Order: sequence, then structure tokens, then C-alpha cells
Amino acid sequence: MQHFNLKCNVKNKLKHGFTLVELMIVIAIIAVLATIAVPSYQSYTRKAALSELLQASTPYRGEVELCIYNTGATTGCSGGSNGIQPDKTAENKSKYIKTIATAAGKISVSGKSSLEGYGYTLTPSGGNGSEISWAVACIAPNSDTAIFPVGFCS
Repeated sequence: MQHFNLKCNVKNKLKHGFTLVELMIVIAIIAVLATIAVPSYQSYTRKAALSELLQASTPYRGEVELCIYNTGATTGCSGGSNGIQPDKTAENKSKYIKTIATAAGKISVSGKSSLEGYGYTLTPSGGNGSEISWAVACIAPNSDTAIFPVGFCS
């Protein structure tokens, strides 16, 4: 009878915890998900930061357009003159904008932090009574302009 009780006790014992193989499988699954998610998240945050960089030129564009209409040319339309605000340099308080410079109507914006190496240049054409249009030249490390919105770069 005692022999029978020992066998019953052994069979009724429940297993607790995970085996090493099960833990390794879970870690492998998490690693695969992380390798997919992290680059996507970095791209997403870089694109979100890019929106600040793209909006930075908006006030300068309006000021340059007014300068062109008032003076009739782009030559006098530089930062700090003819109603155009002074250029912004690395000392500005923006998290993503390194510099904004205006020279002869051309506006150049460059990024910093996660946007280091990215930027763009806006070049006006037209004026003298006609509509002013802007040509956009995008600057990106390794010519990776895919971060910019479709159709933004000329």
C-alpha cells in the first residue's frame, strides 16, 4: 500500500515555472519584435521632429516675399535687413533647428540633434508684379530625402 501512495504522490505533483527552452523562445520573440519596432519608432520620431524644421521657414518666406515686392529684387533681402528678421544661429533655443539664414532672398534651414545633417534651401523666383514661387533643395545625409514629405523637394 505504501508503494502505491508514493506513485500517486509523484504523479500528482504539479510542475511550476518555465523551462529554459521556453524562456529562450520568449526572449527570441521579443528580440525579433524589437528589431522591427525600434527603427520604425526612430523614423517616426525623426519625421515628427522634421515638422518643426519645415515650419521654421514660414515667417521668413513671408518676409522675403514682402521684401521682393517692395524692392523689386532679391539682392537686398537678407537676414536683418528690409523687414526680414535676423538669422538664427546655433544659440537659438530650438531643439531641432541649428540655423536659419537668409541671403539674397534664399532661405537656408539646417537641423540639429536627431536631424543633424538634414536641411533645405528655399530659392525664390518671380516678383516684379508676378507671383513668387519657391524652389526647394533638400539636404540629407547619404542623399536620404525619403524623410521629407512627398513632393516637398524640387
